[in-house]
Amino acid sequence: MLQKRSFSRRKFISTTLLGAAVTLESRAFITSDKNRVPGKSLSGIIRGTVLGGSDIYIPNSQVELYNTGTKKSTVVTSTYGGKFEFKDLEAGKYEITVPSMDGFTPVKIDLSEDAVTEVSLKIKKLVISKAFSKPGPITLAELKGMATKGVSVAEVSDYIYGNYQGELKCPPNADGNPRKAFIIFWKDFSHRFIFAHESSYCPMMELPSGAGVCYQFFEGNEGRAELFNTPGRRDRNTFVEIMEHGPDRVWVRWIYFGVNQDTGEQYYRATEDFWAYPNGMIVRRQTYTSLYPGIHGHAREPIENIGMCPVGKTWVDVLKQDDKTGEHHPLVVLDAFSENRYDVFWKHIPGTIYGAVPRRTGSSWKELDDSAGTAIVIPMKGGSPFCVFGDASGFRHDFTRIKEHSHTDTGGVGWIGQSWDHWPIGWLNSQGHDVDNESLKKYPNHFSPAGMDFFALPDEEAEKGVYYSLIGVGGDNMEAIRLIAKTWLKKGEDAILSGKMNSGVDLPPIL
Repeated sequence: MLQKRSFSRRKFISTTLLGAAVTLESRAFITSDKNRVPGKSLSGIIRGTVLGGSDIYIPNSQVELYNTGTKKSTVVTSTYGGKFEFKDLEAGKYEITVPSMDGFTPVKIDLSEDAVTEVSLKIKKLVISKAFSKPGPITLAELKGMATKGVSVAEVSDYIYGNYQGELKCPPNADGNPRKAFIIFWKDFSHRFIFAHESSYCPMMELPSGAGVCYQFFEGNEGRAELFNTPGRRDRNTFVEIMEHGPDRVWVRWIYFGVNQDTGEQYYRATEDFWAYPNGMIVRRQTYTSLYPGIHGHAREPIENIGMCPVGKTWVDVLKQDDKTGEHHPLVVLDAFSENRYDVFWKHIPGTIYGAVPRRTGSSWKELDDSAGTAIVIPMKGGSPFCVFGDASGFRHDFTRIKEHSHTDTGGVGWIGQSWDHWPIGWLNSQGHDVDNESLKKYPNHFSPAGMDFFALPDEEAEKGVYYSLIGVGGDNMEAIRLIAKTWLKKGEDAILSGKMNSGVDLPPIL
């Protein structure tokens, strides 16, 4: 016989009991069945959802309902969406839990006659042990008070390069903080190696004076596939992960996409690993993959020594200067395996911001370009950042071309001291903006004495390569830098390509 039923809603009651949140919705059902025995109605329902630590449903969980009066248990399995339901229940006291997983404390329910009770079963929230937790971001003030036994890395929340004081209007990174950075620091050295969000995470060696050097990345051409543009700075196109924190070795991985400056379309993906050691050395590994089969040629310039200047300063202020001639010293190139050396000097043109007359001395440029290994150095006040590469590190001299940009017969562009201010504060698109009197007051700027490219390597072959270089900061003694370059490259391919990636750990001291 069909029964006619009507019901009235009662208010929701929310409680939290022993780590499990319970939401109760009571509904009193009225039945016309005159033969029903009071207290023996089997119309009660208990239903709900099994939830994990982030309140995300847990599928296929065993849910057990225990009647404390009759001592009987019933077990059901939750759906893919974590839902469960117990029907045809008599009024009474129940306990409900999830026996298939730890972390669920039994929840007590007093089910009234003909009631429908809804329960959210929440697992006890746990935390990761500190031993296996990633350190959270700190401030620069906190970093200043930190010490390392050798070399360490920290994420900071308030870094900005070069005393820039303006608003950051760039696309924010994943946590909404454009001042995010990862900083490698040493016990025995005052310089820092920095992956800053506003520099698209392209790392730079920063000296105590505020000047620095960036070594570039796989750069594209003419805006087709570059990183220093508005879409390129978004976190989906460039991001950093700390693999090892130190103090015996730091390992940082940087992954980025070269993107079209107009559409934001990704053309290639590159991965760069940096291993930093207590002796101040950093070994860098570079690879890239084209995302368009048959289309290459947009990641051909993996290294370029780019000088960095704080707000209000240019190369005139940060480069070493000869007291006798008044010339500044933007470039030294050393052959790792001979005494060959090439120097460039700039004489500042009065009345200009960055105009200069160049002069060079030493061996011919071709002798350096043909060398099996070179060190490129920018002599700055407070240190001489350098970069070493050669045949043994994947940059074979027969398919790479090193070029200095003060003289066009080297393959360079002839920039001399030309300076731009669209980077490292990413306020313009990647196609460049020359420093002018107004921007000099507001933004840091950069200049480029020398770089290299794959002039003779077919595009599909360049993509197959794995390329290593050595980065560090020397002093006034260029021969000490040459010795470091020679020692590292003489280790040979096997040592540089070793799985341990420790080819930089035992090099001569930086002087």
